[in-house]
Amino acid sequence: MLVTDLVISPFGADAAAMVDLARRAEEHGFGGVWTLDHFSGSMLERGWSRDPFTVLGAMAAVTTAVRVGPLVANMMNHHPSRLASAAGTLQSLSGGRAVLGVGAGAAPGSKYAGEHDAIGTALLPGPQRRRRLVETIEALRVIWAGGGDYDGEYVTLRGLGDVVGPEPTPPVVVGANGRGTVAVACRHADGVNIVEGPATAELARHARELAGDRPFEISTFAELDLEHPLGGPVDELVAAGVDRRALAVKAPFPLEVIAAIATRLATL
Repeated sequence: MLVTDLVISPFGADAAAMVDLARRAEEHGFGGVWTLDHFSGSMLERGWSRDPFTVLGAMAAVTTAVRVGPLVANMMNHHPSRLASAAGTLQSLSGGRAVLGVGAGAAPGSKYAGEHDAIGTALLPGPQRRRRLVETIEALRVIWAGGGDYDGEYVTLRGLGDVVGPEPTPPVVVGANGRGTVAVACRHADGVNIVEGPATAELARHARELAGDRPFEISTFAELDLEHPLGGPVDELVAAGVDRRALAVKAPFPLEVIAAIATRLATL
């Protein structure tokens, strides 16, 4: 069965409206609620954005069953210690429903590269971004296991401890749009979220092959199609072995349309 999640965009959105939509999404039967990790609305000419973990904490407080998490946290803007602490806090607030989505940051020339330029963070080529992503996940595992040392090319920990509480370690999902990042997810994470496009089915099958028999979740990311009765095609994803899809919706949020899509999804 394909589970549908809702990704609540922070661009130009009222924070309280985002939290209210998360509550409604749970009531309507969506499997999870996510938000994006961007600090500047100017990337999409939307005026502003919202801090993901602040909003997610509020979403966790008004829901009881849905997953909550960032899709995806930009590793270039968050040290693993910050991500571990934020995800652990969200895990505590949600009673164990948190999922940590992690991404490799913007590629040079891409839509969101301007955020990196604005604050002076590096725009790394693909191989270096993937290596740093591996180090970020490995460092997160060290912190969640109690802390200690970690020596990488990009990430270093020195005797770091006492960062997280006793809550269960959140699953890590890697955002991907190519075979290289899919491979990183399959080797180091608990799931992969593939940006929908012409290669979606091929990447999903590739992920399933690489993951083998171990528990591993394959999900996709796309804009919520308000004209489609189910918010977007479903059969193709099921045939490709996709477990979940995450559909992004922008402010102002079309609550009645979202509710109608959820009602039709419940009949599948």
